[in-house]
Amino acid sequence: GIVNEAPPKPAPKESCTISRSSTMLAAQLGRALVRRIGRSSVSSAQFVRPLALSAFPPPRLFDYKTITANLKIDKDTIDAVEAAFGALAKGHVDVPMPMHIGIEETSVAGPGDCHIKGGYVSGTPTFTVKLACVSFYNNKNLNLPPGSGIFIVVNAVTGAPLGIFSENRFMTDLRTGAAGAVAMKHCTTATQDVVGFIGCGAIARNMARAAAAVRPIKGVAYAIDGAEQFAKDMEAELGMPFTVAPSAEALCRQSDVM
Repeated sequence: GIVNEAPPKPAPKESCTISRSSTMLAAQLGRALVRRIGRSSVSSAQFVRPLALSAFPPPRLFDYKTITANLKIDKDTIDAVEAAFGALAKGHVDVPMPMHIGIEETSVAGPGDCHIKGGYVSGTPTFTVKLACVSFYNNKNLNLPPGSGIFIVVNAVTGAPLGIFSENRFMTDLRTGAAGAVAMKHCTTATQDVVGFIGCGAIARNMARAAAAVRPIKGVAYAIDGAEQFAKDMEAELGMPFTVAPSAEALCRQSDVM
């Protein structure tokens, strides 16, 4: 059907003048750019989007050495992760599904995987995007770790990137350890102090530090490789007893928490 509507009112002459001036300025800048890069054959009609006349300041870069020297498992870390879980449970967090890029192995790349994740807690002044690369197993031939990671912290008011954290999974491991502390705090009792660790890599070390931040523990370790060194290191660092179990079953039978 035909809807009878009043014709739109013409825009004020002043706004039309401003609009024409902006368009003319963009066209002039476009033509100047074309001449500058030596592509005078390109029509100015291709420059339909006005060029930005200003830019955000560059984000601050935090390198791996700075990050590892200043961040650790402590009360602040655990409280931050606990608050994030609480906001998520209340529906106050926007966390889209992760994006995955598979890098097939060829003569020039891979194998490997890239994961891109991010989230925003409602009412906070920043949001964060994380890019993690994992399973680049050929890196061992280059004496490099099999993965890497960066966090980008963005101003939630302007959308400008504020900081880039070249954390190479260090912050990710801290987060995972802190999440274990939150679970232990809310899902165990004060008398459950024997904590078992199946697998004794980087995450297990942060889990041990996090558990010890909740209450004094007695650690029990089992791994195909590295359990003895893990137990020795953690006992020396935390000042709490650690023993090695002969099997995963034996560890489970004597542990209150795993």
